[in-house]
Amino acid sequence: MYSETPLLLGAAVWRSEGSLGAVVPADGCVDLILRDAKITVAGPSTRWIATERDGDSGTIGLRIPPGFAGDVLRASLVDLVDRVVPLEDVTDRSALDLRDALARLGDGRGSIEHAAKLVARTTTTTATGSTATAIRRCAIRAVPAAAVAAELGVSQRTLRRRMLSRFGYGYATLVRIERAARARRLLSGGAAVAETATATGFADQPHLTREFRRFVGASPAQFAESSA
Repeated sequence: MYSETPLLLGAAVWRSEGSLGAVVPADGCVDLILRDAKITVAGPSTRWIATERDGDSGTIGLRIPPGFAGDVLRASLVDLVDRVVPLEDVTDRSALDLRDALARLGDGRGSIEHAAKLVARTTTTTATGSTATAIRRCAIRAVPAAAVAAELGVSQRTLRRRMLSRFGYGYATLVRIERAARARRLLSGGAAVAETATATGFADQPHLTREFRRFVGASPAQFAESSA
């Protein structure tokens, strides 16, 4: 059983019970995961991942959207891409309150509202929130990197440096992640593979298939069939 509760700024608390493991498409997010009393950080995902089976008391996680986790964890994300590491190896004592909030959620003593406030407090006290949101909106529309840099008033080199620090990956990767996500939504809604490839800006169906295998872990046809 899986459930998800949206928080502020696009973050979410999720719970899973009884899962023996699953394939999760890349979404560029960072997850803090509590399983068997241990908290790990699943770094920014740029390819599909296979999750572990749930612990005896299930699994609870805090998903942080692209561009926000660097400030939340007080850490650069570039070395965490597609990795899962213990929380204490990632951040210093500045994230202890977030760790405790997740632990309290796991044992039923905490509240989702408290976790939401911690994320919001961390990300709205800097310009990171508005910048990350602007970059992601551009990526959804596949705006060229040069135009994004100009909109933000920085050089392309500075944009790349900020992307690596705050997202963990470059702007082109974010565009690919968002394009694959749009394709998933269309296929889930019953769109044909060829129609989806055209609507989401893929060069052709083989291009869509290659990207889908990387980001989703299945072919478009396999995904559409499983979503039917």
